[in-house]
Amino acid sequence: MKEFTRNNKWLVLGNPKICRHTECLHKEGFVSWVQKSYPFEIGDIVFLYVDGAVRFKTFVEAAVNHREDGEYWIGKAPEHPTFRLRLLAESDGSNLSATELAKFGFKGGQSLRHYIHHNIEMLEYIEEVFK
Repeated sequence: MKEFTRNNKWLVLGNPKICRHTECLHKEGFVSWVQKSYPFEIGDIVFLYVDGAVRFKTFVEAAVNHREDGEYWIGKAPEHPTFRLRLLAESDGSNLSATELAKFGFKGGQSLRHYIHHNIEMLEYIEEVFK
């Protein structure tokens, strides 16, 4: 596996009412994420918060000019440039629920798009769960 030299780590919301991210990650090993709304860079780590907990650890593998996970969308998938987030690990979420993460200042919410590198305690906690 490639060594990462960047330190950018993100926490984003995967909404199962819009896309079946969990199914896509299980079957394809990746999920697409829109480029225009997220300033990710190749090699960044992205944790996905799905169904009330951080469930997946992914890394930004590539930037592509199309959506690769369209069949997993509820309704018509938008076509625009995306990042391919490759699955690294999965958690059952029991230790990464909103209640657990609130101890580190996590507020959750529908606008979840946090650069978490600056929140060392929460980042270390999340990464420990994924070991």
